Amino acid sequence: MPAEDGLRISIRFATAADGPRCADIFLHGRRAAFSWQPEDRFGLDDYYDCVDGEEVLVAEAGGGVVGFISVDVADRFIHNLFIAPLWRGRGIGSALLREALALLRGSAELACASRNAAARAFYEHNGWTPVPAAETGGDAEPLVVYRKSAL
Repeated sequence: MPAEDGLRISIRFATAADGPRCADIFLHGRRAAFSWQPEDRFGLDDYYDCVDGEEVLVAEAGGGVVGFISVDVADRFIHNLFIAPLWRGRGIGSALLREALALLRGSAELACASRNAAARAFYEHNGWTPVPAAETGGDAEPLVVYRKSAL
């Protein structure tokens, strides 16, 4: 499957062998995306906890895994989308979003931190629409919820 810049990528379901690479992408991606949080708030094992019970799709390019998306099929919710830094801006995230929507065969939702302007711009560029959401209480990070129907 070609990405937006003609790069050849393949998307497939993750295997256990992909876990360490996805955990590394997840750790570094979260530290960059949530730069206002202390770095030690995030760890490599967080990946396994965050995708437990979800379908995980990985994108391969250049001979290895360069990104992943996790989907809670029952809730029709895209939970995580992370791309390795050197591979960002090449259409891989958009391709993973399309595959996740195809997997769900209908509408889906996702949420991102309201402070994460780059992620919000990315989702809106890909046709995701912000929807009214319940207020988060306590110390939770304010979120923006997005929705999109399958293509």
